[in-house]
Amino acid sequence: MEAREEGLLDAFLNGNETAFEELIRENRDRLYRVAMRILRNHDDALDVIQDSLVKAYRRAPGFRRESSFSTWLMSIVVREAINKAKRDRFRDAGDLDPVSPAPCTGPDEQAETAILAGRISGAVESLPPAQRAVFVMRQYEGFKISEIARLTGTSEGTVKANYFLSVRKLRLRLSPFLERGEKK
Repeated sequence: MEAREEGLLDAFLNGNETAFEELIRENRDRLYRVAMRILRNHDDALDVIQDSLVKAYRRAPGFRRESSFSTWLMSIVVREAINKAKRDRFRDAGDLDPVSPAPCTGPDEQAETAILAGRISGAVESLPPAQRAVFVMRQYEGFKISEIARLTGTSEGTVKANYFLSVRKLRLRLSPFLERGEKK
């Protein structure tokens, strides 16, 4: 754990409430991004983060410091988001474009990019929650397999299997569109 984070955690555990707020402030954007990509709904992501922060606040005195506080906090958010996604599996979860398209030069290119982004978004959304979470953390957030295993409370083998299955499903789902693009 880095010294600043450890100092803030110590201050919080000694009664300084603003130290906990600072720990949260430093992590909130990443927590939101991951929750949003797993849940695909702004309100659900905020609910999961709020529930996770309450859990973290209550459990902080028992935090064993085997990882950084931010990793521990992320693990709570990821587990809560996966559980919520499983509960709400068939609910319409909104639309978040996980693709940051390259700048386009013309309207035709912009339209093609928008179509591709929509298809990728739909394909990622169609993944089962655990596979979606692993794919999002690995592909979009750049977490290592070992970090994802720690965050999700599963083995590295399970993470690798979920990632492999998610990539295979995405390839299958997107292959008709990609093949058409190659013929141009």
